[in-house]
Amino acid sequence: SLGAAYVFVRSGTNWIQQAKLRDRNGLQADRLNTSFGSSVALAGNTALVGNEGRGTAVVFVRNGTNWTRQAELTASDAVAADPNFFGHAVALAGNTALVGNLAATSGGITAAGAAYVFTRTGATWTQQAILTASDKAEFDFFGLSVALAGETALVGAFGSDPGGTDDAGAAYVFVRSGTAWSEQAKLTAGAKAATDRFGVSVALSGNTAVAGAFVADPQGIEDAGAAYVFARNGTAWSQITKLTAGDMAAEDLFGAS
Repeated sequence: SLGAAYVFVRSGTNWIQQAKLRDRNGLQADRLNTSFGSSVALAGNTALVGNEGRGTAVVFVRNGTNWTRQAELTASDAVAADPNFFGHAVALAGNTALVGNLAATSGGITAAGAAYVFTRTGATWTQQAILTASDKAEFDFFGLSVALAGETALVGAFGSDPGGTDDAGAAYVFVRSGTAWSEQAKLTAGAKAATDRFGVSVALSGNTAVAGAFVADPQGIEDAGAAYVFARNGTAWSQITKLTAGDMAAEDLFGAS
């Protein structure tokens, strides 16, 4: 399948399909090189749809009930040899978009990963920054998950080895001042263990961040999964709670998305 993204709107208690979004470059000959709809984000009348098979993310805007393609976002440092995972994760907040590429080679480090910030002026989108982890390492997969809220970005790296704990995972907070982005914090689980994969999913709202660790073993229950909540006070982030399912069972993978 060439892939698609579907827009639904609510009328009362009913949801009605308003549009089917397609990538105009999704040609029949390229079926095996496209995965349009691999990720989606929505903010107001703007939608962002990832196509990691092509290494792009496509912006659509709504006017009334009609959706039109506004822009196609690509990485400024993309090279043919890199795996096309740009667009695996996308986030959107106002006129800012964040696109993850978990397999990007960063600083010569294989699959360290990166996340790309784009901003819109009028109808024009330009790349503003490339975010990478300050302590990046091979196969961290930084950019597997991304979130945006105001001037703050959150990027998951579920292959990170914090404190030497293999694949325990991490999530990085970045903040914007003017047009410059800087790393503010590295979030890790308070009770991290090898292969927890913390950072497989992330969410951000104001001064609160959440990161999933879908193969964590809470109370010794294998792969039941967990999610960790962090709060920001000034520039400091601290874990405030660990969420698990009330009826957790082995291989539930709670926190996967």
